[in-house]
Amino acid sequence: MKKADRNGDNSSSRPKKTTFGPQLDVASSVLGGIVEKGFNQPLSQPQVTVLPFPVARHRSHGPHWAPRSSSLSTRDKDDEEDDGEDEDFTNFVSVAADAKPIKRKQKKGLDFRRSKELVDDDDSVGFQNKKEHKSGGNAKSCDVEKGSKSMKLEVAKSHEDKIGDVGVDDVQSDFGNGVPSTIKSKNITSKPVHVAAGIEQASTSVESEIDAENRARLENMSTDEIAEAQAEIMKKMSPELIKILQKRGQNKLKKKSSISSAAIGSMAEAFNEDSKKESTTDNAHSMIITSPDQIQKGLENKDVPEIKSPASSLWDAWSTNVESVRDLRFSLNGDVINDYGHVPGNSSAMGSYSVENASERDFLRTEGDPGALGYTIKEALALTRSVVPGQRSLALHILASVLHKAQDNIIKNPAGSTLKVGNHNKIVDWEALWAFALGPEPDLALSLRMCLDDNHNSVVLACVRVIQCVLSYDFNERLFDISEKTGILEKTVCTAPIFRSRPNIDAGFLHGGFWKYNTKPSNIFPFDKIIKDEDAEDEQHTIKDDMVVATQDIAAGLVRMGILPRIRYLLESDPSAALEERLISILVAIARHSPTCADAIMKCERLVQVVVSRFTTKDQAGVDFSKIKTVILMKVLAQSERKRCTQFVNDGVLQKLMWHLYRCAFSLNHWMNLETEKFKLLSALLVEQLRFWKVCVQYGYCVSYFSDLFPALCVMLDIPTFEKLIENNIIQEFTAITKESYLVLEALTRTLPNFYAYSQKVDQSTDDPMNDTETWRWTHVGPMIDLALKWVSLETDPYLSSLLLLSGREKNEGLTLTSVLWVISTVLRFLSGVLKSVIPDDNSILSGNLPWLPDIIPKIGLHIIKNRILSFNRSDNDNNHAGSFLEALCQYRHHSDQETSLASVCCLNGLLETVITVDKLIKLAKTEAASSSIDHQSLENADKILTDGILKCSISEMTMLLTTFMKLTSSSGQLVQSVEMFGRGGPAPGVGVGWGAAGGGFWSLNVLVTQMDARLVLQLLEIFLVEPDKEKENPTDEEINVTMERLNCAFGLCLLVGPMDGFLMEKVLDILLQPQNLMYLDFGIRRSFTCAWRYTEAEYVNFSENLISHFKNRWLHVKMSKSKVKTIDGQHGTSKKSKFSLNTIQEDVDTSANTSLVTEWAHQRLPLPNHWFLSPISTVDYTKLVNLPVKPNFLEISKSGLFFILGLEAISSHVSSNSYSIQHVPVIWKLHALSVSLFPGMDILQDEKTRDIYSNLQEFYGKILDKNLLEVGWNNSVDFLKFDKEIHDSYSTFVETLVENFAGASYGDLLFGRQISMYLHRCVGAPVRLAVWNALSNIRALELLPPLEKCLARAEGYLEPLEDDELILEAYVKSWVSGSLDRSPTRKSVAFTLVIHHLSYFIFGNHSGDKNSLRNKLAKSILRDYSRKADHEAMMVKLIQYEKPASYQKLDQAEDGSLQDSEIARRLTVLSEACEGNSTLLSVVEKLKKVILKEK
Repeated sequence: MKKADRNGDNSSSRPKKTTFGPQLDVASSVLGGIVEKGFNQPLSQPQVTVLPFPVARHRSHGPHWAPRSSSLSTRDKDDEEDDGEDEDFTNFVSVAADAKPIKRKQKKGLDFRRSKELVDDDDSVGFQNKKEHKSGGNAKSCDVEKGSKSMKLEVAKSHEDKIGDVGVDDVQSDFGNGVPSTIKSKNITSKPVHVAAGIEQASTSVESEIDAENRARLENMSTDEIAEAQAEIMKKMSPELIKILQKRGQNKLKKKSSISSAAIGSMAEAFNEDSKKESTTDNAHSMIITSPDQIQKGLENKDVPEIKSPASSLWDAWSTNVESVRDLRFSLNGDVINDYGHVPGNSSAMGSYSVENASERDFLRTEGDPGALGYTIKEALALTRSVVPGQRSLALHILASVLHKAQDNIIKNPAGSTLKVGNHNKIVDWEALWAFALGPEPDLALSLRMCLDDNHNSVVLACVRVIQCVLSYDFNERLFDISEKTGILEKTVCTAPIFRSRPNIDAGFLHGGFWKYNTKPSNIFPFDKIIKDEDAEDEQHTIKDDMVVATQDIAAGLVRMGILPRIRYLLESDPSAALEERLISILVAIARHSPTCADAIMKCERLVQVVVSRFTTKDQAGVDFSKIKTVILMKVLAQSERKRCTQFVNDGVLQKLMWHLYRCAFSLNHWMNLETEKFKLLSALLVEQLRFWKVCVQYGYCVSYFSDLFPALCVMLDIPTFEKLIENNIIQEFTAITKESYLVLEALTRTLPNFYAYSQKVDQSTDDPMNDTETWRWTHVGPMIDLALKWVSLETDPYLSSLLLLSGREKNEGLTLTSVLWVISTVLRFLSGVLKSVIPDDNSILSGNLPWLPDIIPKIGLHIIKNRILSFNRSDNDNNHAGSFLEALCQYRHHSDQETSLASVCCLNGLLETVITVDKLIKLAKTEAASSSIDHQSLENADKILTDGILKCSISEMTMLLTTFMKLTSSSGQLVQSVEMFGRGGPAPGVGVGWGAAGGGFWSLNVLVTQMDARLVLQLLEIFLVEPDKEKENPTDEEINVTMERLNCAFGLCLLVGPMDGFLMEKVLDILLQPQNLMYLDFGIRRSFTCAWRYTEAEYVNFSENLISHFKNRWLHVKMSKSKVKTIDGQHGTSKKSKFSLNTIQEDVDTSANTSLVTEWAHQRLPLPNHWFLSPISTVDYTKLVNLPVKPNFLEISKSGLFFILGLEAISSHVSSNSYSIQHVPVIWKLHALSVSLFPGMDILQDEKTRDIYSNLQEFYGKILDKNLLEVGWNNSVDFLKFDKEIHDSYSTFVETLVENFAGASYGDLLFGRQISMYLHRCVGAPVRLAVWNALSNIRALELLPPLEKCLARAEGYLEPLEDDELILEAYVKSWVSGSLDRSPTRKSVAFTLVIHHLSYFIFGNHSGDKNSLRNKLAKSILRDYSRKADHEAMMVKLIQYEKPASYQKLDQAEDGSLQDSEIARRLTVLSEACEGNSTLLSVVEKLKKVILKEK
């Protein structure tokens, strides 16, 4: 009873106040109303001191302390005796009346600055100094408390008086900090709120009060009255004072627009809601333009490039979308409620409920429909802290529904798109909703962690479901399941959220830095970890630290908050089946997060043992979902590290979990007798057990289990009777088991010893004592091959032929087709694995001939030839007419079902690998004598094809296949590039799909299918590009065009590689940069550009070696932690050779493959940015980043890179417009790369060939720039090239250093000068233009710039539109006065042309207001300079006589003095007016007039 009283949960134990209870005057005034116990006021006027009804309350709120005076409360003697600890011994009676519950600090707006710093900072966000935090939290100001005492009493009284007019949480005082704070209600009106008058006086300044009064008066004034008042002010004040006040007002408006207060935030949200309703466009850029943050920016929205700029405008638009989610209301099913008209009660129902009183919406108060009004996310989270278990469960149910619906709609959106899935024809930004829910404001992780400790099973079960949604378990597992079906991906990938490291000058400011975890792995540790250090008490983590980690990475935050020990406790307390399944699912999601989280699960005491024991103690023969999830969990833990797999094998965990697999050696009839649901569960369990076994086999363990499991495998591997399976509706489940069985066999083939080495062993039972892994035996392979070939026997099996071949299909089989395709893909991978094991490892054998050819090689080859897998040039027309299996697979690739498309691509990959390996082995087995002795006439058709080569005989079909998939990959080139957002894999700190990117982002099936397409195209390119036709030194134009198309396709494949595809990128580079392929680039250069030189074959080889080495070191290097490096050093010794070998890419791949089957997103760079190919010429020094043992020759790499880039630009003009090419990369990056290549100095331009290439690139990019500006229009070309926003925010510092290098080393070199003058182009952003001009002026290098006609791009771009930037115009005049321009006219530098053009039109143009004063200021400065420097007379005359040329190609016309006398007189008059009566300056003007007349 005492505890209940303290917590305010039992109102009946308190004495009833005189104002509570049913009274006659209240009952008589409410006719037909329901008078509840403890209430005597209407719904709109609840009391806030003591709430008798259970409300949402956190334990930190504390009891509602009340003063000891009898006027507020009376207590019984028994209660006083029981609660003796509450007696007042510290004279707190004076402040007891003002005591309020401790409430969490309210956030009036989302602060994204901390999240944005993750993109700009290389390290993840650290914690604040805990000592400062503690001292700051305990600090109290006595003066403030004393000073605010009377004010607080007034607020309390006014609060009681006006409580009917304002919401419950309108006023709140934060006594912990000693400073009162105001929280305004959501309904913002123009009328002042009198309740909070005292607090507002303390928090607002005099300026705001005056401003409020002025605005109130302006609202009551008409437009005529306002005009009269303005005219009166203009008369009384001087114009200069008015200008000063106007500037001050503009500055205030700018400051206010950048400050986000609660009122401004809510008004912006309301504006955003209206703009969303008006705009129904699906384009992401149009959404950005219509955002309120951008509308305030004014001129920034004029230019089209702002749409593409990932600068602050994009961030502001995204922030606005996220903040607008705060007021979205959801029904109990998670649907967005947009119409509040049907809400029962009065029209002010929306304002009467908020986060603090969400639990008061019971059945009676809402007229029978508590959920009609809906709940915001924050209200639902507040409801999770209610004292009523039903309300807590309801709130968690709402959260789970909302989160699941958000992820489902995010997956439905196209990748890289902001298309919104409509709800009641209203646009809902589901990505923003998901980001808000997982963001810092709702504190979702903390609420879920508290609910997990609830003592009601329904609450815990609902909480676990929400955690499942937060960790995106269902969506992630579906993707992982499909990726494991492919059998191509040997590793899995971590799901932890990541961000890119910030680019730096050493890497040329190129994007695509190393991925890093959102939170450091050191911030993740079990909650029950005991710090033994006695001095570490102050360093122990706090709840705030946990919340900081959760906002960076919600899964890491939950682990840090101690979710693992709590899950262990729940599992030990005999949970229900549903709860157990969801708990294990959460463990699976955490284990997939990162190796650190997997390690936390293993180190959590008894957790793994409890999970395994629950699997074994249940009914062994029974199967449920918990057992399936248990096997998945053990498999994921084994994948994360090799030693864990070893531990599971040694402890017998694998044997316990594979018990069902041993007892499944039944016939097919036995499977038919099982109930359908039971068989489906058993199939899912067997599939996961086979996958677990496959993981162990990949590490080299448990290979000997094959002998024991052979009887069960035979039933699964053999081809079944499809009619029976279809009849029982279990074909999908049975084929799933078959598919996984063949994937296990494919893993076993990797453990096979080499065929020739194995056959020559005397004692085949002896194993290598230095190797602890097991090997499979070749004696087991033969029967497995016979079973596998049955699945591709299209000639002998009529059902397979009718199902798979296009000619035999009468109806769409749906799931049956997809299931059979998955099986055939794994069968082909198994056959390919067997054939690869036959290829000898000895290089001497590879260079010569095989000792003999095993029978399995021609057996597999002939089976493929005879079963219509491929089409050949056959004599029988029937087979040709029927079509091949490969042709059918190409059709299935375009199937609407993504899984069918993926299965068909996997079949094509396996088929191509098998055919290539058969041809290679047949070629190795043929000797010259044997080849000459073969009589082709006597051979059968199949034998001829096998002898000549399967690929050679089916080259037409392979060409068709390559053409088809080249189109698919080229159209998907931008898919991966569009996913990355703000340097992150997604906008939210979830896991996997929970990153929140549209369409799933990197975690979508579309990306997976595209990457499978890329693997297939790579195999085909190896056939056509790696082994070109010999003795063809002069290829035809058609052959050159075809090869260029294929090389461009290989270039596009680089954008499709993912974190697990490093070897794929290596193969692409090896193909693309072969010397013979570089020769085709040379052909393209000589086609498109005028070149008087030719490269030799030796130079091609040199280019190839330099580029391959650079790209692999620059983009494929994996950053290893110091601990891993030490471990590897210990394993490989300390010799110099081993140290150097550790830094090679191949060593890193091999090491990771032996220790883990998990790939981390962190510590590597893939996927690549679209400008990755610019790295050879835009890299200053990357050795600090990758720790290479030998520093490369950057000069040679830059020369090779210029040739490579020019070759890519050349072939891009000869490829089809639909294919991806280098032309899709913005020109700003190409111009920047040319500048970085000159950053180290002039060495790169010393070579004549390289200089010619550099000049061609400059001219080509100038033409591209002109073309882009024509598309957007010259008037909209301002700030088209925003180097400081697109490239780097400190770009001005870079160009200043570049200018210094230009002045010190170039001696006015034309190419270097053209590159510098490019930054003076009118389309370059004003900050960069100003920095370049000032740097040139300060070091007297303006005269080194080339003439305007020799600059990059058209001359019009430098002169139009006219300059209007005040700082740049002042910089022009400063250079004029300082003498920096003295030698520019004689050298015809572009600098003097710019100054004379822009100053002439600004000074002598028509201006008013501020522009007029600036014009006078600049004219005075020039006239004073002329009065002191007589040698500037010619410059002044040219300025006055300057006329815009009719053609920018003939700029000399501007200085021919053809200006009319009337215009010259007008300009002299303008100069006289600018003098403003200064007699000295007027005399200078008269002197100029005489000089001009004398010249005429």
